[in-house]
Amino acid sequence: MKRKLSNFQRNMLRVLTAIVITVCCMIGVYFFALNYNSADRTIRFSEGKIDGEKYVFPEFTVQIGPRGGDSGAWLKDPIYDEAGNEIHGPSVGTIYEIVIYNASDSTLSDWEMEVFVPEFLWINNAWNGTMEFKQTTTGEERVQILDLREYTKQEILLDYYIDHTGPMIPLNEGDSFVYLPSQADNEMPLVPTDGDKDVKDTAIVGFIIYVPDQTLDYVAVFDEAEIRYHMQKSVWDYPLFITLIVLLGIWLIILITLIVSQLRVNKLLRQQKHDAKIIEQSISTFINFIEAKDPHTKGHSERVAQYSYLLAQKMGFSERECNRISYVALMHDCGKISVPVAILQKKGKLTDEEYEIIKSHTTYGSQMLRDFTSIDGISTGALYHHERYDGKGYPSGIKGEEIPLIARIIGVADSLDAMNSDRCYRPRLGRDVIIKELLDNKGKQFDANVVDYVIELIEEGKIVIGGEQA
Repeated sequence: MKRKLSNFQRNMLRVLTAIVITVCCMIGVYFFALNYNSADRTIRFSEGKIDGEKYVFPEFTVQIGPRGGDSGAWLKDPIYDEAGNEIHGPSVGTIYEIVIYNASDSTLSDWEMEVFVPEFLWINNAWNGTMEFKQTTTGEERVQILDLREYTKQEILLDYYIDHTGPMIPLNEGDSFVYLPSQADNEMPLVPTDGDKDVKDTAIVGFIIYVPDQTLDYVAVFDEAEIRYHMQKSVWDYPLFITLIVLLGIWLIILITLIVSQLRVNKLLRQQKHDAKIIEQSISTFINFIEAKDPHTKGHSERVAQYSYLLAQKMGFSERECNRISYVALMHDCGKISVPVAILQKKGKLTDEEYEIIKSHTTYGSQMLRDFTSIDGISTGALYHHERYDGKGYPSGIKGEEIPLIARIIGVADSLDAMNSDRCYRPRLGRDVIIKELLDNKGKQFDANVVDYVIELIEEGKIVIGGEQA
């Protein structure tokens, strides 16, 4: 049989399920961010949108041109070989800048830019980062990374010559140089500013070129380049992740609240069980005093309590109410402690006076229990369990629905046990006789509905009568 979960277990299961789902979503966002951050990205100028002199991409903008927008050019003397032959005539020198601006909400990191040379020229200097040259002036490609600021500290493997301004690196059309930004000079990473002036969102790369046989107003157009980069975004930059963190916090608070509440409930239940045990022991002790006066009714109160519990359960009462009705039924005959033993144990017919004394146990029992407030309505069973549905009972002669339901239940249970027990004046009755008595008194002595329920309990074998074996 499948075990039914308690409310606490169901709520715990719901909260734990919500926590697992939330954590799985957080892990999903984390791996999404990890994949986003590790993705190798490449964009060429030809893929961008041209806005004036800028190339606009979804994540950044790039501009390559003379510094300040003006060539600011100067003429350099002709270049001669070692034999004194002129190789190139006067050259136009210009300072160029690469301006890259992070326009995204992510960090632009690990970026490098390969610029393809549009015509023959020399690169003479660059600052901040280093350059990787890809040169084919001799018919074969030569590749070398140079820091043109410190050219004297390394051997140059490329074609070059040195003048008073430093090394001159010749590049043909189609050759390229890769600018490798300097992290020390804050060219990388480029962080979205969000209005914060203390972070760097723009890198400005400077380099000097010389183009031979051109006028001072000449501007070389670098219209093809390739940018290789990564975009970095912390999971904390994702609103969904923040929402999930908040949700996880809420679920954890609910979980802790549930656990703390359940611990308090368990403590209360333990206390209630302890209190109930004290009440049961107190009632049982008192019942023993009563039954000591009449050994023939020993166990009667416990059986009436048991029958009343089963009836209440059959009628759909909660477990708490079933227990309360059982306690009330236990004390229904407590008033008999006031009845003399001679009358209780008399085998013959009672006189009218003796019968009146017997009847007084209902009111006496009610008076005894009036200060017993631990169990709600405990005096009700003692006072009204001998009332009849037709109004011919005692002590008040009330009838039908006027009789409290708990008293109607106990009344049926009391009569059933009386018929099903040996008494000093007669032996127990048989099953058929008991059932006939119950059915014949439906709507008369007993509430018809309660009788129907007790008959069902008898037929189900939950209540054994007439000498049957359980």
